[in-house]
Amino acid sequence: MASSNGLSVAIAVLLGCASHVGYTGAASAREPTPGYPEAVIQWGVQRGETCDDIANVLYGSSSHVGLIQRYNRVACGPGTTLAEGLTLVLPAEVTSIPDAKIRSMRPDVRARPAGGAWSQATPGMPLLTNSSVNTLDNGRADIEFVDRTRVLLAPNTLVVIYGTASRTRVSKTPPAAVELSDGEVKAALAALRGQAVDVVTSEGGRVSASSRDTVVQRRGERTTVAVFDGKAGVSSGGLSVVVPKDHGTRFVGRSPPARPRPLPPAPEWTEWTSADAPAIALAPAGLGVLSASWKPAPQAAGYRVEVGRDPELNDLVVREEVKPDIVSFRAEKMPAGAYFLRVRVIDREEYLGVGAVRRFHLVAAQAAGGVAPSAQEITANPYGIVELTPSPALELAIDGRPFGPVPERIDLLQRAPRELRLRERGSAQAELARGAVTSLPVRYTKVSAAIEASRAADGQALEARVALEGLEGIDVAQRVAPRLIAHLPGGARSAALTGGERGGPLTARIPLPREAARPGEPLRVRLDVADGRGAVLGTREVELPAAATASAAPLPAPPAAPVLGAYLPLLPVSGVSDVLWLGPTPPAVVAVGAAAARSRSRSGDGWVAAGQVRASGAVGPVGLDVALRSNPAGDGEAAGSAGWLGARVRVLRLGRSAFELAPTLRLGVPLTDAGPPVRVEPGVALGGASGPLTWVVDAGARIRAAGKGDAAGGEGSAAGGEGSAAGGGELAAPPAQGFLVAGATADATPWLRLHSALDLHLVHRDGGANDVLGGLSAGAEAGGALFGALSVRASPWREPGEGPVMAQIAVGFREASP
Repeated sequence: MASSNGLSVAIAVLLGCASHVGYTGAASAREPTPGYPEAVIQWGVQRGETCDDIANVLYGSSSHVGLIQRYNRVACGPGTTLAEGLTLVLPAEVTSIPDAKIRSMRPDVRARPAGGAWSQATPGMPLLTNSSVNTLDNGRADIEFVDRTRVLLAPNTLVVIYGTASRTRVSKTPPAAVELSDGEVKAALAALRGQAVDVVTSEGGRVSASSRDTVVQRRGERTTVAVFDGKAGVSSGGLSVVVPKDHGTRFVGRSPPARPRPLPPAPEWTEWTSADAPAIALAPAGLGVLSASWKPAPQAAGYRVEVGRDPELNDLVVREEVKPDIVSFRAEKMPAGAYFLRVRVIDREEYLGVGAVRRFHLVAAQAAGGVAPSAQEITANPYGIVELTPSPALELAIDGRPFGPVPERIDLLQRAPRELRLRERGSAQAELARGAVTSLPVRYTKVSAAIEASRAADGQALEARVALEGLEGIDVAQRVAPRLIAHLPGGARSAALTGGERGGPLTARIPLPREAARPGEPLRVRLDVADGRGAVLGTREVELPAAATASAAPLPAPPAAPVLGAYLPLLPVSGVSDVLWLGPTPPAVVAVGAAAARSRSRSGDGWVAAGQVRASGAVGPVGLDVALRSNPAGDGEAAGSAGWLGARVRVLRLGRSAFELAPTLRLGVPLTDAGPPVRVEPGVALGGASGPLTWVVDAGARIRAAGKGDAAGGEGSAAGGEGSAAGGGELAAPPAQGFLVAGATADATPWLRLHSALDLHLVHRDGGANDVLGGLSAGAEAGGALFGALSVRASPWREPGEGPVMAQIAVGFREASP
């Protein structure tokens, strides 16, 4: 067919390759196609097309026909047509790349280029046509070609790399991958699109394997072929045979191959015993174990044992050939991961048999906080953590719970499992089968506490020292949180155990109740050490010696109750509003002072002042208060001299005066003829304290008693208002009134108390009239035992003769400052 075939040329033009593409050297200028070492294109073969036609169109010359066979197993002889409709994968440009590379290897492998000298091979080493690779006694190599064919070399194997584009002008026979000089190779992966992998011998024998697992052995002049997957064509001496799966053949030198025969069957595994490793086990610190046994095969001259990391066993870890009397295998110090153990029979004709495969999973388990896992169980500290390396191929169940993904951490303190079960993912249907599930019991180490205790030097507390054992590597404070519990008269008391730095003991101190701290009497106490969950780690009964009499210190006196209200509240110069603001418990105080008020009279406004003597105190719940006021002096009018004697009994106190309540009774008497008449004042006082604040409310009534002044003045009142005014006038006491005084104090400093109060009075006058009077007072008291006080009162609602402002100053002694 002409090189200008219309469809082929059109495809080439569309791909950018119709014109001549010059040689570009070792690398292409284009980006590599994913999965290939270079840029590639696809070519659909037309009827009658040859390799020369395609090379002329794509590369400008038939001299590049060898590139057709780089990724395709096709015959490219002169005039040989290709199959119509075949799709070829072709380099997009003329390039020169290595035919293969060493994908992976074990030590003891050497290589040499064509015409060169032997040198140590390395992973990734490129291999050109006619390069040689030689595995020695302990060497293995995995060779990958550019068309993804893989050939695995066993120990003591010598091959010559032919590659896929070995000649400029190739024959009708596709080139082989390798030439096997001696040893064993395995076709691990067929070429692209299911084409065959070719291995040739120096005498002209040829094995073409459409297989992922065909083993070719050459010992001397004898070549043995065993097919475990797909099929293989074997040619020698002018004859060819097709070897199906699980069959083999052989030939010597240039002789024809023998008729294919069945390979030895796979050996039978023995029933699982305690000597065999479970299919799933732990590999703590990379010390996993693989072991299995099989039944002897009658025709066996030996066995080949292989361990790999992949199901096809291309990535081999172990390969051994053992004598026929050895029917078990054991590998130790294996790191975590999935493993596949394969055993094959070698018969007396040295044919390699079909393999029996067992899977193993070794799970990485690390010690964290005193955990010591072994292959088939976990011995753990109850406060530790099991750290696992999750595997997507496995599932885990804790105790009787459902299976799920393998977690990275299992906190034994939180979950406290008794058994971990592992199985392969998707094996739920086979769970009842023996060996389908691996059970790992969790055994917990013992944690104990050694307790010592004594009575403190002051005899008022118990002091304990505790040594915890079995907690190496555990954060005791966070994970254990130990506490000491003392069972004492009157109930149990507990305290946190602290300390323990640098291996020292933990300590705790528990105060003893009064009945347990009496001097002269020993005390028996049961002590428990418990963790944060309440689990007891240790217990001991101790006898504390009697406390020494001399060392018994008196119990401290309770602090004094705070004073509620002001020490010296304002005493108005009035016969109506002179109601004292006192708390339920009067303070211990004595003072003198003076009050002045703005007042009005018939002659005009003026100031009036009066002196005063005050005293109050309490004996237990009973309180007394005395207030004496002198006759007024000044230009204004005011009530005359009067004296008040009061008593109150505190009937309720909550805490340190959080709330107090007391009924009150006061009696007012005139000290001069001009003074107000006798008055009786029943009431109630309540108050409370909160920190530096106190509050007091006084409520009650004031009733004028019958007396000489009232009888004498009654007639005078009837005769006219002036005689009444002479006996007290507008400031005389009314027959009855109700009052409410409420206020609060605040201690700005220990020596300064501020106070404020509101007083209201409902006054019933002679003749039936009613008035409402009231005022707002504020003041300050400063000092210690000797103190001074200043108060001011403003009266928006007041008697007719009173002024709007009143002030008081006083100095006195008190039992204590606030």
